[in-house]
Amino acid sequence: MELYLTDLSPNCRRVLAAIHHLGLDGETEIRNFNLFAGEHQTEEFKAINPNVKVPVLVDGDLRLWEANPIMIYLSDRQNAEAFCPPDTATRIEVLRWMSWEVQHFNRALGDIAWETVAKQVFGLGPVDEEKVVSGQENFRRFAAVLEDHLSDRDYILGDTPTVADFAVGSHSALALHPQSQVPLPEFPRVLAWMQRMEAVPAWEKTAPKAPAEAAE
Repeated sequence: MELYLTDLSPNCRRVLAAIHHLGLDGETEIRNFNLFAGEHQTEEFKAINPNVKVPVLVDGDLRLWEANPIMIYLSDRQNAEAFCPPDTATRIEVLRWMSWEVQHFNRALGDIAWETVAKQVFGLGPVDEEKVVSGQENFRRFAAVLEDHLSDRDYILGDTPTVADFAVGSHSALALHPQSQVPLPEFPRVLAWMQRMEAVPAWEKTAPKAPAEAAE
C-alpha cells in the first residue's frame, strides 16, 4: 500500500495513526508531500486524486481519498472489529460522529487553530480576531455536546479508543497547543479525553513535529 500525506495535517495524522494502530506500518509506503513547495501539483497525483489533496491511500487498484473512509477501509481490511465495529447500529454511530466532527466540532476548532497556530507557524499574517471569536462561539456550542456525551465513558464509544476517537480527536494537538485559544478549560471532560488520546501509543507516535524537525 501507499499512503500520500503531508506533515502537520490533522487529517493525515488520523490516517497515519490508524496505520500504526492496525499494525500496517510495515507494509505501507509513506509518500510525504511538501504542499507549500507544490510537490502534490502533478498530473500523476491528480490522476490518483482529482481533488489534488491528501491523505490518499492506494491499495492495488483502489484509489481512496478522504481520511475517514480510509480509516474505515483499513479497519475492515484488517478485520479490526474492536477498533471499527461492523454491526449496523455501532457503524452508524461511528458514521454519525464522523459526520459531526467534519461539519461542526473540528470545523470550529480548525478555524481557531488556523488563526492562532498555523498562520503563526508558517508566517501567513496576523491573527483575525473576529474569526477567532466566531470559532470559539461555534466550538463552545459543539464541545458542550461532546462534554455531555463523555459523562459516563472515557472514549466516544465506551472504554477503549476506536476509529470514532481518531476522527473526532484528529485536531487534538492543535487544540492543546498553548497558542491555540481553543477554550478547552471550559470543557474538562473533553480536555481529559484529548489528553488520553495523546497517550494512545499510535496517537503518541504520530504527534506532529515542529516544521524544523519535520524538514530533517
